[in-house]
Amino acid sequence: MVKIMEKALYTRLAELVEYPREDIKLKVDECIKALADLPKYPPEAVDELKRFQKDLEEVTLDDLQGVYSYTFELSADYTLDLGYHLYDGFKRSSSMSSLKSMYIAQGFPVDDFAKGELPDHLPVILHFLAMLQDEGLKRDVLESFVIKAMEKLNKNFHKNMRNVYHHLISAIYRILDKDVKEEVK
Repeated sequence: MVKIMEKALYTRLAELVEYPREDIKLKVDECIKALADLPKYPPEAVDELKRFQKDLEEVTLDDLQGVYSYTFELSADYTLDLGYHLYDGFKRSSSMSSLKSMYIAQGFPVDDFAKGELPDHLPVILHFLAMLQDEGLKRDVLESFVIKAMEKLNKNFHKNMRNVYHHLISAIYRILDKDVKEEVK
């Protein structure tokens, strides 16, 4: 039952880091509630989501969408394309090819979730991890790729703590970091 709840949490996190829609505040609330039901995660992750929720009260949806586009689509340091934070050129394209092959081999409908984004896009990866049945593969993906990129992305946001998405990225990083550390045991 807990594994199912953890997978649902990954789906909720993916939805929060996708382009914001009218239901973003509801989704944050659902994510906070889901996280409260999973006490293994650090309370700081919940605190970060609550800060994100509070920040959302102070911006209109139009402004939030503008911040999202500027932050994640126009600034390389904050891109959600995780491979960018780890690789250059051929290594990155090879990594994306490997990701897409893995998605297909695992029966993940990547095109349904990617919606034109690259295979290393954070929401796509989170949706994949949410549906992945192979716990060993999940651990490998988290350890060898996701957490390393998220650590760099999170550090980049520490340079821009006024950005409304700072708290969300920090929460996601803390959750994934806990899962990596738990899987290593």
